[in-house]
Amino acid sequence: MSHAKNVVSYSRLVDICTGYGGTYNPGRPTLQLKAMRALLKEAQSSLQHVSQMRHAYNSMVNNRSDAFDKLEVQAQRIVGTLLSLQVPRHTIQDARYYSRLIAGRRATPRPPVLSEDSEEQPLKARGFAQLSYVAKASNFSKLVQMVEALGVYVTHEPDLMIPALKEKAAHLKHMNEEVHKAQVALKNAMMQRDRLMYKGKGAMINNASAIKHYVRVVFGTRSTEADQMTDVSFTKPSVK
Repeated sequence: MSHAKNVVSYSRLVDICTGYGGTYNPGRPTLQLKAMRALLKEAQSSLQHVSQMRHAYNSMVNNRSDAFDKLEVQAQRIVGTLLSLQVPRHTIQDARYYSRLIAGRRATPRPPVLSEDSEEQPLKARGFAQLSYVAKASNFSKLVQMVEALGVYVTHEPDLMIPALKEKAAHLKHMNEEVHKAQVALKNAMMQRDRLMYKGKGAMINNASAIKHYVRVVFGTRSTEADQMTDVSFTKPSVK
């Protein structure tokens, strides 16, 4: 990635400037070797922190995927249990409704709506696939609440008993919250990295540009030292 390459390039810049010895003596504090080394260390730590937060986020996403695995099947088994109990027809319809939502299906297509661009535009089908994990967890929780309120829901299947279903619904909600926390932590780490490396006069990439200008001033634009600076390239990605 460009971020890692930029840190490697800045490390090369530090090594080159160190090799100049006492000849490299800029007046601007942020261009001095001590400050350069400190900034390099911060940038390296920032990259490592982003990597750790990304790993934590990906791990949490995988864990959530495992938690939601076969949720559609479990919802269908709840409906089957209600059928075996011969509960009223409207209760079966309500249970099937939630089951379809969990699966992202609908009995009949929803009416189309006008395009937001103009009422003269062709109609666009209204999206209905509530496949987001938050929606799935919410609809499963509603299904569990519904069967619990019936008072006649009885089963000897361990994973279909009310306590197990309530525990499952709570776990799904918890997993969504944990993924959200991990996502926020990753975004914060990335923002901190971007501030350190790309934003403001003291950012690493801008500091590198100032260092190159200083070397050209001290040694000359056609000097070997200036050529060394040319060989050290940086890429500024699009950051918000």
